[in-house]
Amino acid sequence: MKKSLLSLGFVFLTLLAPFSFAEETSEIEKQLEEVGSIPDEEVLVVQRKFTRKEWRHEISPLNFGGIPFGTVRRTMTSGGSYTLHLKDWFAWEGLNFNFSKNFFTSFTDDINSASGTKLRPDPQRILYFLTTGVQLTPIYGKMSTLSKWIAYVEPYFGIGGGIAKTETDSYFTFYPAIGMRVFFREWFSMKFELRDYMYTEQTIDPQTQNRTPTFRNNYAVGLSLSFWLPKMPL
Repeated sequence: MKKSLLSLGFVFLTLLAPFSFAEETSEIEKQLEEVGSIPDEEVLVVQRKFTRKEWRHEISPLNFGGIPFGTVRRTMTSGGSYTLHLKDWFAWEGLNFNFSKNFFTSFTDDINSASGTKLRPDPQRILYFLTTGVQLTPIYGKMSTLSKWIAYVEPYFGIGGGIAKTETDSYFTFYPAIGMRVFFREWFSMKFELRDYMYTEQTIDPQTQNRTPTFRNNYAVGLSLSFWLPKMPL
């Protein structure tokens, strides 16, 4: 009796299996048809990391920016930098040079006109910054623009020091930095960066010529175009 029941069960499963398989097959084919209806140019698969940087040189001959947050003066900057990437996540910025052009705002003139005084701004205009430092890149990612163009992005942090040259003196400056690097090609990228150049300046009284130590924060923003050597290893 038991053998008869087992035999009938086996026969039933055997007859049912083709129908079940046919249903699964039709469902898979249905999904494949839906995927096949998507145009090829809208299907993007990115498998490679184009931002590998180990032992590559980042040369940034074009850097434009400024120090726009001063009350008395505004500063435009331009320059360049060289960075050696020892690891994907660690780099040494061997040289960063930024020349400055200063413009005084109307803040002091407005005060003089309103109060009848003859205040004059500190004559120490910034001439240039010459620094070196290190960069840390903890994460990276990819972005797609209009479902066509892929951009590889990575935020980074920096720290360093160097020389801040003014019209009257030279000072040791220290800076923290935060930036974003965007790769358009494996040999070409753009970066946006915010730095705070900090130093203690000897403020000169224009009447008595006495010097007073004054701590300065110079919040600088910059946009750079970079070229990479050598070609990324395969």
